[in-house]
Amino acid sequence: MSDGYDASTAYGEIYGVDDASMGWSRYAQGHKHMALNSGLFWLKANARTIRLMQRIAKRVNTERQWDQSVYNQEIFNLAHGEYTSPQVSVRVMDIYLFINSKTLFKYVRKLPLDQQKLPVMMHMNYHPEKTERMKAALKYFVEGDKKALDAFPDGSM
Repeated sequence: MSDGYDASTAYGEIYGVDDASMGWSRYAQGHKHMALNSGLFWLKANARTIRLMQRIAKRVNTERQWDQSVYNQEIFNLAHGEYTSPQVSVRVMDIYLFINSKTLFKYVRKLPLDQQKLPVMMHMNYHPEKTERMKAALKYFVEGDKKALDAFPDGSM
């Protein structure tokens, strides 16, 4: 699951860097995306994913790091020096089926009803009032109360 809230933040995008001090070679490109959420993911058990989970477990147990940061570092950091890539494939789930609360409250609820997908799973990770928003989301998607989300702002209260 991605913490991204639109196609470019969830699935990635190329961005440009302009360093005028470099003259002719002032332009460069990079790639960025939001973190994968370590609260929901699926792994196919094989030697690489087992090694990845062992690396993550070791770091989480020996370093003062947030598990989600370690998870993303181990998956996405490029091989360099002593660090080797875990060589795992990553596929981000559909952000409208496996939805986070920013995607729901800032974007999806404002779409015409015929363009809204019924989520498979919802993660209230961008808002502190999780219980109230989850109850409202259930009313909205399950019970059909299309005004259930109206009391909430896009961001936090």
